[in-house]
Amino acid sequence: MKEKLWQKFYDPGVILSPTYLTIPLKEQFIAQVKKDPDRPYIYCSDQVITYREANIAACKLANALINAGVRKGDRVAITLPNISEFVISVQACLKIGAIIVLTNPRYKKRELTYQYSDSGAETVICLNENENINIELLKEKAGFLKRVIVIPNVEVDSNLPEGIVGYKEFVRNSPEYEPEIDIDLEDIAVLVYTGGTTGVSKGCCVTHKNLIAVASGWKQMCQFFTDVEHYKVLSSTPMYHVHGFQTTINANILLGGSIIILPEITIDNIIKAIHKYEPNVWPAVPAQICALTKRPDLPISKVKKIQHLGCGSAPLPVSLIRKFEAMTSVPIIEGYGASETSMAVASNPIRKRKMGSVGIPYPNIDFKVVDLKAGEIGLPVGEIGELCFKGPQVIKEYWQHPDETALALRDGWWYSGDIGYMDEEGYIFVLDRKKDMIICSGFNVFCNEVDDILNSHPNILEAGVVGIPDSKRGETVKAFVVVKPGKELSEDEVKTYCRQYLAAYKVPTLVEFMDTLPRTYVHKLDRKALRLREECYRMSLESSETNWSHSFSAR
Repeated sequence: MKEKLWQKFYDPGVILSPTYLTIPLKEQFIAQVKKDPDRPYIYCSDQVITYREANIAACKLANALINAGVRKGDRVAITLPNISEFVISVQACLKIGAIIVLTNPRYKKRELTYQYSDSGAETVICLNENENINIELLKEKAGFLKRVIVIPNVEVDSNLPEGIVGYKEFVRNSPEYEPEIDIDLEDIAVLVYTGGTTGVSKGCCVTHKNLIAVASGWKQMCQFFTDVEHYKVLSSTPMYHVHGFQTTINANILLGGSIIILPEITIDNIIKAIHKYEPNVWPAVPAQICALTKRPDLPISKVKKIQHLGCGSAPLPVSLIRKFEAMTSVPIIEGYGASETSMAVASNPIRKRKMGSVGIPYPNIDFKVVDLKAGEIGLPVGEIGELCFKGPQVIKEYWQHPDETALALRDGWWYSGDIGYMDEEGYIFVLDRKKDMIICSGFNVFCNEVDDILNSHPNILEAGVVGIPDSKRGETVKAFVVVKPGKELSEDEVKTYCRQYLAAYKVPTLVEFMDTLPRTYVHKLDRKALRLREECYRMSLESSETNWSHSFSAR
């Protein structure tokens, strides 16, 4: 087999063609319980739960679900924030082969209705803070929902519909033995819904085999610089998101580590948890890295003891990486992945990182760049096109969306919708999303490139650009800018700064100053919200012009 460009840059210990365990995840967890039953599995709000205690709790919930009528293949929506019951619920579902539906607990009724209905979820495990929406759905006798399990409990109320039960009551008399249910590695384990930034949100069918491949790949890529035998991970990203789910819950099933859960994710709580528990792994997001660099106590904090600080979910400006590393001496490892790849399929090796790159493909992952039109022509090194991945982490289908599956998943290859290129050493560079690319007078403008320049300005706190209609260019670049507190900046100054680093057609022609930028629930810049804001503004202008011309004509 021909050696791939990137293979020579793996860190020591990485196996080029690793074989994966063929033991179901629940059996792997049971093995960890038997190996070290008293090892802390979960740290959460001063509570310590051992592997033995967690397994007993998961068995009780699993058997309670079976007694309530939940069967293998049924969908169970976990609509919870980061709390210990989230992890217990995941383990319970894995034991009985129920398909986990990861759901954002902050969703409103419309969003929950869609996700429950699309997945066919009959059971919901939720917090008492969002029980009302789920009770409403149950009262409306929606055919997909049969029971709502509320943490910690529901108040006794004769008006509650049948099917509402408190978590403690639900598991109270449930047995602690292991359910005897066979799990096949090709069975779907989790439905991870895409963000739905374009079109309809789709459920990515992540199998048990996919999960094992992700955990194995994660271990392979971080073992050189991380003490994986004493894996202790800080969970500061939502576990209902694929990034948080995989790096905390799933990786621990294989590694037998400990999870530090933050029910309320704030920068103060992150620092406190790092000082108290001293994690050696922290999967972060750019917004958290940015916030930490503003803390004067960062250089003397225990953040510098972290061995593996990974960052994903959104681009991280090179200037921010350098600033953080100068303050902590902790290297930031950028990676790349998506719901369709069950999380990461690429990351930077520690020995040879390339800032601005998302790294090299994981072992057993193949990669190519194809043309942007039909996606049928493989492009050579250095040429810009759509990034495609193939391997054991890649899902086979979207849940009940065959047309969407056919578009994104072709012959085992996942067409990412991301634009980028591979350099002469096999490192991957992501430039933008296909849908975010701006075409000005026939020239391609990548939003991330302009973002990076804007964010490097000493007076700019954060910035982002989108394309807006233009009568001459077709599209033009508009920047949305948040100025740092105590600083001043004009539109002309922003444009002048950009002209020093960008070709004329890439320079924003319009600049709007804002107090804050909209972000998604995983802290990505929400360009969809910015475009919608701009569309509403243009519509209001058109409406005003129409009304003015009508009144003028009437005169």
